[in-house]
Amino acid sequence: MSNSRVSLVLFLSIAAISTAAILVRLVPEMHPIAIAFWRTAIVAVLLLPMAAKSGAIRPKGNQILWTVFAGLCLAFHFWTWFASLQLTTVLRSTVLVCLTPVWAGLLAWLAFSEPPHRRFWGGIGIALIGVVCMAMGGDAQGDQASWVGDLLALAGGMLSGTYLTIGRAVRPHVDWGPYGALVCASCAGWLLGFSLLTDASLAVLGPNSWWIIAAMALGPQFIGHIGFTWAVRFVPAYIIGAVILLEPVGATALGTIVLDEWPTSTEVLGAAIIIMGVLGATIKRRPPQANTANQSG
Repeated sequence: MSNSRVSLVLFLSIAAISTAAILVRLVPEMHPIAIAFWRTAIVAVLLLPMAAKSGAIRPKGNQILWTVFAGLCLAFHFWTWFASLQLTTVLRSTVLVCLTPVWAGLLAWLAFSEPPHRRFWGGIGIALIGVVCMAMGGDAQGDQASWVGDLLALAGGMLSGTYLTIGRAVRPHVDWGPYGALVCASCAGWLLGFSLLTDASLAVLGPNSWWIIAAMALGPQFIGHIGFTWAVRFVPAYIIGAVILLEPVGATALGTIVLDEWPTSTEVLGAAIIIMGVLGATIKRRPPQANTANQSG
């Protein structure tokens, strides 16, 4: 697969998930579990024709179990992160959940014996400094921060990294449509169970709420998460985790345009640092042998 095509999909995916924060703001009456449930359930239905298509390579045996487990990780990711935002500060929650590429890198090392290059870790370190800057510049921090909330945010990042790593293992053997359909269906199923356990309402509330949910399903979930599902066959999960660090940058830019919420100078600085870090972590340098060969030819 050409690098340009993979890069285009990753660009569209990060642009799509960057709209999630704005869309969530438009349905404040809905429970976060309900939002996650409907966006995954709708995409599961949309992908059913691809999963049922004759000749499609679908998950089998252990692949089914791992795919369902990936859906569980995604569902827990939604739940833990949303819960952390209610128990700890935005700064600590954002920084801890953004450790996704770190966990994905460690899992790639353990599961596939493909340790990320030192340049990757350096770039991620720089990007996380940018995340801290954006979080500190975004709003005033509260006086209280719960360790439970911190642990939930940390778990959210670990679950996201695990979800991407499972995709890296299963996707080379199956088509993206059937895999994405099963992941979304299982995630919606787990979220339905969570709603029953926590008595969270799945009602779609608010003006134009169904249109907003549809936009969230087609944007952040279909183009975003399913785009990452397609790309994880061709690039390591930790690279996608690094690219996801660009989400707050995109969300801030869209917030300026759509909600007229202008970023502070600290947020602009943080965004620039994140972009520099992600570029350093993900762009592969040209081997010096290639230049030597060209000169000798």
